[in-house]
Amino acid sequence: MDKRNTVTTPSRAPVKNTLRIALPPLAEWTDSTPLAYAWLDRQGRVARGGGLPATELAAAFAQARTQVVLHPDDVIVATINVPAVPANRYAAAVRGILEGLVLGDMDGLAIGHGKRAADGTAIVAWTPREALRSAWQRLSAAGLSVQAFYPLQVWSDQPCIDQAAPLHTIEDPRWQAPNPGWSLAVPQLAPRQPSRWRGAAAWMAGAALIWIVGLNIYALQLEHETEQLRQHMEREVRDAFPDIPVVLDPLRQAQQGRDALRTGQGDASGKDLLSLARIAANVLPFATDAVDLLVYQNDALTLRLNDGSQDGPSEPGSSPANELGNAPPPEVTAASRESARPASVSNTRSSDAKTTAADRVADTAAILQRASALGARVERDDKGAWRITRAEP
Repeated sequence: MDKRNTVTTPSRAPVKNTLRIALPPLAEWTDSTPLAYAWLDRQGRVARGGGLPATELAAAFAQARTQVVLHPDDVIVATINVPAVPANRYAAAVRGILEGLVLGDMDGLAIGHGKRAADGTAIVAWTPREALRSAWQRLSAAGLSVQAFYPLQVWSDQPCIDQAAPLHTIEDPRWQAPNPGWSLAVPQLAPRQPSRWRGAAAWMAGAALIWIVGLNIYALQLEHETEQLRQHMEREVRDAFPDIPVVLDPLRQAQQGRDALRTGQGDASGKDLLSLARIAANVLPFATDAVDLLVYQNDALTLRLNDGSQDGPSEPGSSPANELGNAPPPEVTAASRESARPASVSNTRSSDAKTTAADRVADTAAILQRASALGARVERDDKGAWRITRAEP
């Protein structure tokens, strides 16, 4: 037999430090309805009483053991005859007897009963299960710790016959009546108590949420910085290598462009032919279009100029014919020129020769200076050939 809806209490324990509340009819009860109450001290005497809403009672009597007295309109009390049965079958026997008295569904009721008396009778009470669950939930939500639900009729001389008057005044002796020894507080109807770890779990969940949000924000910042760096690299690659149509991998494409430049143009600090040729063009600008022979061997570039450019830059005032090395007309001899030249012109010619020698020394110094700045070394052999090599550190 099902025992879920049946509650019995082993003894009639005295009332100690208890808050006893009398509920109005459940259909009329609202959160603002004042509830009659009595505060019982350790001797079971009424120390305080009055009427307050449930939330104010919970604030005034925090963590107090609470007993709730149900209104007679919400609970039915009866006396039944129970045969002598073993204690472990007593609740099933009471339930079996009630099946003949209750017209509705037994599973929808919360049932409480007392012990079997010497004459074989027992007091039994029942109330709608969901109504009791709702009342218990509301009291618990207000902050009251409900321990028991009692029908008011059990404190009457004839609980099954008398219509018990509701509890109102503090002088009513029923406030101090002892417990009946049983209750309608079916454990399955008790509100779920919040776990003591719920607060800690909530804080942990909040901390985890904040951490996740912060991590996502940091990831977005990194993504933004990465995008900015990529765009900067793309601009640098486009500026350095304008021939690249589309930049997909800036670092790789920059390396490829650098390698292509080294392969096609020579290393700016190398000893290859193109590097030394660029140095020759910068150091010996007068050799442009005058190279008669070019030899690259053993990391050295040798230039031999045509006859008109062997002596380097042309002398001031010299004619193009002299720059190309052409001899004067045969009919004009040196002696005839000297005899035909006035004395003043001869003196001027001597002065110009000295100036030209000084200019050549200055040009040679400039060539050496430019070569040193480019990390190169320039030499000229006895035959007038120019030799260009990298300067060793």
